Amino acid sequence: MTHLFILNSFAGTKDSTPDLKAKIDAMHRDDVVVEYTQCRGDAENIARRYAQKGEPLRVYACGGDGTANEAVHGLMGFDDVALGLIPVGTGNDYVRSLPGDQAGFLDPERMVNGSVITVDLLLCNGRYALNVISVGYDCEVADRAQKNKRLPLMNGSLAYKMAIAQCILTKRKHNFVSYADGEEIPLAEGYKTQMLAVAAKGKYYGGGIMATPYAELDDGLIDFMAIPTVPVSYFTWMLGPFTRGEHIDHPKGKEFITHKKCRELRLDNNGDIKIGIDGEMFVMKDPVITVVPKAFKIIVPKD
Repeated sequence: MTHLFILNSFAGTKDSTPDLKAKIDAMHRDDVVVEYTQCRGDAENIARRYAQKGEPLRVYACGGDGTANEAVHGLMGFDDVALGLIPVGTGNDYVRSLPGDQAGFLDPERMVNGSVITVDLLLCNGRYALNVISVGYDCEVADRAQKNKRLPLMNGSLAYKMAIAQCILTKRKHNFVSYADGEEIPLAEGYKTQMLAVAAKGKYYGGGIMATPYAELDDGLIDFMAIPTVPVSYFTWMLGPFTRGEHIDHPKGKEFITHKKCRELRLDNNGDIKIGIDGEMFVMKDPVITVVPKAFKIIVPKD
């Protein structure tokens, strides 16, 4: 078996690759290989190149959720492959939903000796997602957060929190219509536009916000949560419960928040719509999201 570490030196607010490389070298294993990404798409291409050899392969994506997503696309369709996440990126949200000691994901030796679980994937117009597919305000926030993280002394969580404030006045109104398993999901009474919608397998996004607390990695269902364009005063109140995952069941939240499980989700926008797939931005026309049950193997660290 080959253990392939893909290091993204551009992930996060500082380059973690020298420290990681030192830890990897300290294992003194002949079956370990290290590759570095240079630009977007490299993690996918590197993972696919090794998977095409047809030998048992474990890949460790050392970066953020975007690096992991690229590796997923490189490994799909190959047998006897699995992916581990070493979270040194901006958001690092998917690992928060995985079982095991969170510190273990940062330890290359514990990851190499880890076990494998099988999880669902989401599929949207030919693109896979491990964690979350989102539209609306939060896509604008994610886009802004990527710019914020380049600022001095800016960590991932702070970059997202700043982006929330920067987008609150101008990026809250969106006109897409949602359909779950073929049935239209109406807006709450009194609301005319959508603020955001999230289709998820993991519980967290946006640098630790528990948007979908009832999402499960392997239940064969999409966890869908949507919020209409609420007044800024409501939005300000909602930030605390939303971050902690209390918004869906909160008495005030029940007045306007939509939450349901489904197997297919369609978002109609009468044209192009900006959509976030594991934090990476795309533009698609009327995207359709489906769940692919038990589609992928993920490595969790040794206890």
